[in-house]
Amino acid sequence: MKSTAEVEDDLMNLPAAERARLAMAAWASLEGDSAFAASVSFDPEGVVLAIERDAQMNAGSAQTLSRDEFLDRTGGGRR
Repeated sequence: MKSTAEVEDDLMNLPAAERARLAMAAWASLEGDSAFAASVSFDPEGVVLAIERDAQMNAGSAQTLSRDEFLDRTGGGRR
C-alpha cells in the first residue's frame, strides 16, 4: 500500500480536472463520516455557506475579489 505522501505525489501529477474530480469525491466521502463530522475543526454551517457561495460564483451572481482586494479589505495585507 502507498503512503499518504506517495498518493499525494501521484495526485499532484494528475491534470487539474482529475485532481478536482478526486477532491470532490474525497470531500463527498467525508460528509457521511461521523468521526469527521464530530471533529472540532469541522464547521457544518461554514461548509453550507461555502457551497452556496460556490454556486453563486458559478452562476455569475456573486461579486468576487482578487487575493489582493481581499487582503486589503480584511487588513491581512498589512505587516
